[in-house]
Amino acid sequence: MSEESGSLNTTAAVGEKINAISDGSQIISAGRAISALVSEYVQESYCYRWLTKEPDPDVIVIDLRETYAFGPFITLLDQLVPHIEDAWQHSRVGAAAERVFKRLVEDVFAPLSETRGYELAAAMLAPPEPPERRNATVDDSESTEDELS
Repeated sequence: MSEESGSLNTTAAVGEKINAISDGSQIISAGRAISALVSEYVQESYCYRWLTKEPDPDVIVIDLRETYAFGPFITLLDQLVPHIEDAWQHSRVGAAAERVFKRLVEDVFAPLSETRGYELAAAMLAPPEPPERRNATVDDSESTEDELS
């Protein structure tokens, strides 16, 4: 027990020395000040407040197809889009755009997807696993271990 308390005291002493050194650093102080300003700016931004606000329980859903302002426009788009799509598929411009896109995918995006940067970006942008799955996975592994015993 005396060794454990001694090692904790040593760790605490090292931590205090590091804090003392970093507290006197102008670079670290400037970094902390900039970080605080950026944090305050982000938290006061409209986007941050919009993303973090609680949902309103009295939300009313309006079907824009039934409104006078947007209904006719949406109806017009519903009528025109199939004709535009058909014309695009049979046009030379559409065929050329398809070839360019296919070549771009083969020559640029496919090799790019094999780089470490792409893998890192994909890992960072992947959504977290829902809590239900994490709990179910842990529960399943525990029940399997219990059955094997």
